[in-house]
Amino acid sequence: MIMRFLALSDCHGEYSRIGQILFKAAPLDAVCVLGDITDFGPNDLVFELISIIGDEAPILMIPGNCDLPTIIETIDESSAVNLHLKSFDYDNVLFIGLGGSNPTPFNTPFEMTEQEMEIYMRELLNEIGSTTVTVLLSHAPPKGFLDEVNGHNVGSDAVRNAVGIVDVIACGHIHEQRGVVREGKTTIVNPGMSARGFGAVIELIQGELPRVTLI
Repeated sequence: MIMRFLALSDCHGEYSRIGQILFKAAPLDAVCVLGDITDFGPNDLVFELISIIGDEAPILMIPGNCDLPTIIETIDESSAVNLHLKSFDYDNVLFIGLGGSNPTPFNTPFEMTEQEMEIYMRELLNEIGSTTVTVLLSHAPPKGFLDEVNGHNVGSDAVRNAVGIVDVIACGHIHEQRGVVREGKTTIVNPGMSARGFGAVIELIQGELPRVTLI
């Protein structure tokens, strides 16, 4: 075993089930929060979520499209690791992060063009070494994977560029697409809405495909 971590996404400011998820998932080496921490604010909810998760394991966070862009500053002020457009090398696993989302029909606060996301993704992927176990935390799913809404694939083309390169893509955003799929070396996980009591434990094992338990 290299690492065992919990993926949480789409809390939307509703944290009443987080304790139950953590109880089911323990023990953990890290907790990864995949965005939509709030429902259009306020940013201070970051501190409430962190207090519930506790300090037994590092907390890595990216924002979602329903978070205000200024939440990045709040995460920086907290004890969590702000992974948006950054990398974090933890216990021989490289975490890289891309928050927000590609454009939606709803004009949510934290959206980017695919061109912007393409630039950011290229920079993040350039940090990967040939022997590194890599986990991408992305609020938006890759185009064509766990991203179907009303018969349409609404994921990000930029995030899709990571498929086949990273070992794990942990994403959220599409509430109806909770699940696990594999494409080549890449395991793609949508843990579902934490607001509804869902999460996913991802175990990284030397020489094996990651093991995922949806909870």
